[in-house]
Amino acid sequence: MTLLKHHLCAALLLMEFVLLPWLLLAASESSCTAFAGVPGTPGHNGSPGRDGRDGFPGPKGEKGDPGVGAQGPPGKIGPVGVVGPKGDKGNPGTGVPLSVQSASVQLLQSDVRYLTDRLTTVEKVLGFKMFRKLGQKYYVSDGLKRTFEKAERFCADAGAKIVLPRSEDENKVLTSFQAALESTYVYVGTTDRQKEGHFVDMNGRPLTFTNWKENEPNDHNGAEDCTVIYKSGVWNDINCSSEWHVVCEL
Repeated sequence: MTLLKHHLCAALLLMEFVLLPWLLLAASESSCTAFAGVPGTPGHNGSPGRDGRDGFPGPKGEKGDPGVGAQGPPGKIGPVGVVGPKGDKGNPGTGVPLSVQSASVQLLQSDVRYLTDRLTTVEKVLGFKMFRKLGQKYYVSDGLKRTFEKAERFCADAGAKIVLPRSEDENKVLTSFQAALESTYVYVGTTDRQKEGHFVDMNGRPLTFTNWKENEPNDHNGAEDCTVIYKSGVWNDINCSSEWHVVCEL
């Protein structure tokens, strides 16, 4: 039986070159063992086939990494939106009101002016050989003797004015100053040149303090329109052309 099967397969192989193609198909489907033939010469490549139809879309891929390209230019400004409703009133501020700030600035400016004036006064005082201080007032002197007119001019040139006591304390300070000068008389800044018997200060204002010697002023010989102070502290009218010590006040 096996030998018969081998003979049959050999016959089928022989008919491979002469029988119809359908026999070839039948022989290929048989279960007989075939011997490999000699490979033939490869044929030429055929013409490319037509493109196939598009397939169905594939599944959605994963999200890619962010790009690193440059940022594009800004877009156009959009239209103005509708004005919203008015908001609630805010809490009161904690800053200093402008009126208070202005008052503080004015006070500071006033203090600066005061200190500047005091410094200027002290600088003037230090320009003299002698000085005494009472309250905010300085009494200064270089120990010079002048007529009343020259004494008045000397004090004015120094940014001061001829001394005029306006209280008992100021009168006493002036007499102590006079003792240091070893002076008999010191000119006082009051005259009656405008109206006889009516003594006023150098601005024409009435005196608020006087310390006249008894029976003075008496305008002796009609030529005493100026005033001096004695070492004892009393005042006397005297001729304005006499030369006596000059004391200025700042």
